[in-house]
Amino acid sequence: MGVGRLNVWISEVADACGTWRGSGRLTIFDCNGILQWPCGQWRTERMDWQPVPHGVYRNLPFRCGHLEAKLPPGCYWVIAGSVTPGHGYIHLNYTTHVGIVQVRCDETACVKLYNPSVRLCWNWFRVGMRALADQGHFDPAVVERVEATVEKELLAEVPPAPGDEILAEVYEDFLETARGGENIPE
Repeated sequence: MGVGRLNVWISEVADACGTWRGSGRLTIFDCNGILQWPCGQWRTERMDWQPVPHGVYRNLPFRCGHLEAKLPPGCYWVIAGSVTPGHGYIHLNYTTHVGIVQVRCDETACVKLYNPSVRLCWNWFRVGMRALADQGHFDPAVVERVEATVEKELLAEVPPAPGDEILAEVYEDFLETARGGENIPE
């Protein structure tokens, strides 16, 4: 028949090896944007196959960190997200990193999406701001004020997830490399 299957798994927050126990929404993209295919189907582990609403693979609900979809062969990128209260705070960034996957005819492909902590997302944004300030696109004084505000007023009560501190150091290494402080072997 030629149709491929895609199994998408979502990690627990800041735990690449774990599987999210919650629910949320998932969107599948192709090279033209959100995948549109009128013959598409999807399901979670407790459901029979359902038609993709209006043939658009947007905001498909998943449960227990998993969704399966039938789609044409191709290259896809997938992202999942939701806004959910966390442990004593609201994590407004329950959006996974993007997963890229190749689906072939009559085969099942699998991709796991990493669900980062709010601190990890902040560190990515912070490094990007600093790099743009170094290139003259942002005022360094404004970047410093934004960093101080986020660190002191927004993240002060958010407990770090496992790995957040190590990843913050890795981002500092990325920034140093972007500044030209380190030679990259060719």
